[in-house]
Amino acid sequence: MSREESPTEEDLASAQRLLDQIQPSRASVFLLSTTTLEGRPHATWMFASRSTDPGIEILTITSPESRKVANLSSNPFVEWLLTSPDRMEQLYLQGEAEVVEDVTEIKRLWAMVGGKDRAFFMKYYNSGIGFSIIRSVIDHVELVYAEKFRRCAIPRDRLR
Repeated sequence: MSREESPTEEDLASAQRLLDQIQPSRASVFLLSTTTLEGRPHATWMFASRSTDPGIEILTITSPESRKVANLSSNPFVEWLLTSPDRMEQLYLQGEAEVVEDVTEIKRLWAMVGGKDRAFFMKYYNSGIGFSIIRSVIDHVELVYAEKFRRCAIPRDRLR
């Protein structure tokens, strides 16, 4: 098991650089993990963008019939994984996710979500709203250096 250490200024800079991959109005691909109704892990690659609201919030869209939406109905806790291109630095973002249901909020967040043109499931819906917005509010951040066998919790208030 890797050692957990206090973050250095270099760690904070690395975490911020990785977090900056998630931009408002531009989607990038990250790994989202949820828990199935049976309590098993479920991971899937998702296009995600960052909310312009304060704090660390990640937005993604998916089909209302998706496995993720069903999983969140029984367990709202999620983990997002972002990595450096060589996968040697990994940023784990943990928090609570919700499927947004308020129409006014859906419209507001829809304007923030990047990469809607890449949402392939949108080609197949026939009626209704056709999509769900998932908002993840991040409350724990951990940076892992795979090669260095090292990990550290990153205080959320040190990230922008």
